[in-house]
Amino acid sequence: MIWFLIIWSINCVGLFALSAAMSKHQKQIFGRELTQKQNRWLSLVGWLTLVCALILCMRQGHLSNQISYWLGVLTLSALFCGLCLSYQAHHFKRILLTIILSANAGLILYLF
Repeated sequence: MIWFLIIWSINCVGLFALSAAMSKHQKQIFGRELTQKQNRWLSLVGWLTLVCALILCMRQGHLSNQISYWLGVLTLSALFCGLCLSYQAHHFKRILLTIILSANAGLILYLF
């Protein structure tokens, strides 16, 4: 269960970063559009975070099982992010902070 929390949190951070790079969501989250440099930065962070989650999964066991596991967790993360952006966009920063803290807590518990 802790492993699911770790991968889910990392995927959510990546998906939130990718969605924050879209102009439609920027107006929801920040109240304005960001610059091109900020958009590229958010996109890069989002994709790198998703790739890091995939690499973490692939190192845990059989490659085919772990890629399937990552895709399943990615689907749940995308559903969560979509619902948050649809209904709770004004709480974006608080939700993202909670997810980051839960990822850190999960990593600490997993390592010990």
